[in-house]
Amino acid sequence: MPIFKITEEDVARYKKEKNIKKLTKSVYHPSDSLVRYRAIEALGQLEDKSAIYDILGALEDEEEAVRHMAVYSLGEIGDKRAADPIIERLQYEDTDFQEIVIYALGEIGGEKAVEYLITVLEDDEYDDMRWRAAEALGKIGSWESVVPLIIALKDRNREVRHSAADALGEIGASRSTEYLIEALDDVSWQVRKCSLNSLFKMDEISFGTILDCLHDGDPHVREKAVQIMGRINDKDFIPYLEDMLFDEDDDVQKTAIISLDIIKAKAKSKATPREDRLLKAKKSHERLEEVIEKVGQEKAVNVLIEALDEPDPDTRHRAVEVLGELKDPVAVAPLINALKDENSSVQWRASEALEKIKEPAVLPLIEALKDDNDGVRTRAAWSLGEIRDVRAIEPLIATLDDESAAVRWKAALSLGKFKTPAINPLIKALKEGNPLVREKAAESLGEIGDKIAIESLKSALQDEDTHVRISAADALKKIENSYNNNGS
Repeated sequence: MPIFKITEEDVARYKKEKNIKKLTKSVYHPSDSLVRYRAIEALGQLEDKSAIYDILGALEDEEEAVRHMAVYSLGEIGDKRAADPIIERLQYEDTDFQEIVIYALGEIGGEKAVEYLITVLEDDEYDDMRWRAAEALGKIGSWESVVPLIIALKDRNREVRHSAADALGEIGASRSTEYLIEALDDVSWQVRKCSLNSLFKMDEISFGTILDCLHDGDPHVREKAVQIMGRINDKDFIPYLEDMLFDEDDDVQKTAIISLDIIKAKAKSKATPREDRLLKAKKSHERLEEVIEKVGQEKAVNVLIEALDEPDPDTRHRAVEVLGELKDPVAVAPLINALKDENSSVQWRASEALEKIKEPAVLPLIEALKDDNDGVRTRAAWSLGEIRDVRAIEPLIATLDDESAAVRWKAALSLGKFKTPAINPLIKALKEGNPLVREKAAESLGEIGDKIAIESLKSALQDEDTHVRISAADALKKIENSYNNNGS
């Protein structure tokens, strides 16, 4: 048997070189599970289909974390040949494995994936699995899943219902229209909001339906209805939007102002310069700077902010991207609002744009850590870590107690960018209830590289979660290397 001398550092180099042959060899390392884990992770990130059978073999690995990473990487690669083996492996695994399988099948697609996901949606006893299956079916966009998703609009769990409503909007099946309209009376505001948005996406929304939603008992639904009015851009909405300026909720009022401005601007001039030239500048031979010089930065920023309310997500995506390049503080508030965009790509691009604007975005992002929307809090926590302004340290530490695990682990990662002041809160986070938060806390302690964390990280090597143990081992190695390199 050949002697394996491959290390994690070797795997990192193979990945950088895109050396698929050596990465594939690393998948078979007999004694170091972390090398196997990193090799499979790298192959997934490189999305190389030639490695699919080597990764499939890792589904039998003795180490749970390696098996999990194998499924995740197969999802990243997206080869339909992986669906059957992944599903077959489920009988030997737990619910954590199933969660990753559902994600992977949503990326892989195909007949076998749809068949399994429908079974989960219809029969799985766990609410988490059913709503994840609905979400995955929406990604695949299979017409076979329309009826099961319509049925799921009546599921006992609200997350399953709103995931089903979202998925139906992604698929765009007109046969679901009457059921989505019925779901506008659901007891959960999330389900009502998602159903309204899906009807809009499908172009199956009536004037009367939108007006009815203006009277919804929850401000989130009213705000979505007001936003849709601006996107439809019909002057007949003006009197109704003017009434919404007196809504009891501040966000509804602000969105009504924006929608009114959009509609009135269109009514004043049919030939108002649109955002097209600015948004396309980055993809043409004309430099963005030249376009801005011609129209003026102030006008450019205003046009791009207006474009954030366009119905086309690609337009919004390009608008936030260019606003990030312009770095104008005027764009901070609209970009904060774009963190709530229904399209996840737009949300993250808005986050990146705020990171580029830097200092002027810090206080608004700190305020966004208190937003009702956990997605906004998540992206705000991440952006503050990227900007690295010391004013964010205390708010991020406070965010380690957020009700959302996703927000907590993003805060833990961001605190790793601030070094010493964050060490004790991160050590405390190593003992919190969610394993993903513990994993990211360990990762950040490794980035900080202070010996104070060594004993706590050693204790984390005994954590019940495999990923936490791996992250703790990585962190300890980084701290050791840091002190060796400094001669301490």
